[in-house]
Formats: sequence, structure tokens, C-alpha cells
Amino acid sequence: MSKKMYTVADIAKITGYNRSTVTRWLDKQKIKNAQMQGNAPLYDAQVLDKFKKTHNSKQSKESKQDKTDKLIAEKDARISALTDEIELLKSQLKVKDDQIRVANQLADQAQKLNLADKPQLTHSAKVEEKKNVTPNTSDDEKQTEKVKEEHKSWISKLFSRK
Repeated sequence: MSKKMYTVADIAKITGYNRSTVTRWLDKQKIKNAQMQGNAPLYDAQVLDKFKKTHNSKQSKESKQDKTDKLIAEKDARISALTDEIELLKSQLKVKDDQIRVANQLADQAQKLNLADKPQLTHSAKVEEKKNVTPNTSDDEKQTEKVKEEHKSWISKLFSRK
């Protein structure tokens, strides 16, 4: 009585998987071939049954659908969370815009107050200057000559006679 033997191609054809998938599974499970037929390794029916159990095609299709459904649900949840975050950021932006508007109004008010105080400050400075001015004009003339002398170009200073 001879047992039925299967090649990797036979196992792949029966189960509907790719040959590389079967080969990787055999390597991962460290399953040795029972016989060799030329260069092709042969495996017994127990290996085929074990592969079918671990790779049940109906389960894998259902699990793929389940995985797809989970991914879609996660994507929808993420989109919802991001939408909520966008709404929160929009409301925060409105608050910040209001704060900036109020700050600008306060800055304008401060500038207006500053401008309102300036004429009084300049007026008091002019009064102070008038009090400090002496009637001696000769000193003023000397100072203006000195200023004019300082403003001459270096060539005119060099060739001027004193």
C-alpha cells in the first residue's frame, strides 16, 4: 500500500495558494520532504492536511474582510477625531483673533494718550528753555562761529589763515 505523495506545486494547486507561499510555510515549519522524485521533493498527505488547517482559505478570506473592515473603521475614527480637532482649532483661532483685536485697540488707545500728553510736554520744555536763555548775545555769536568753523570742510580748514 503506497501513500499518496504531493509536490509543492500539487499542494499549491489543491489549496489555491501560490507555490512560494507553500515553500515559505514549509521552511518556517521546518518540514522535511518524505521522498524525492527527481529534483522535486515529495510530501505526504499529513503535510497537506496540516497546511490546509493552518491556511483555511475560507478563514483567510473572512479574516481579510475583517481586517479590511477594521482598517476602514480605524480610518473613519481617525477622520472623525481629526474633524473634531479642526473644529477645536477653529474655535481657538477665533478666540486668538478676538484677543489680537482687543490688543490692537489697547495699543491705539495708548498711542492716542501718548499723543495727547506730548503737546503739554513740549510746551513745558519750551518754557524751560526760555528761562535758561541769557541776554548775553556775544556768547551766542562765539558759539555760532565755533559751530561754523566745525562745519568747514577739511580742505578749507587746511588752507584757511587765522
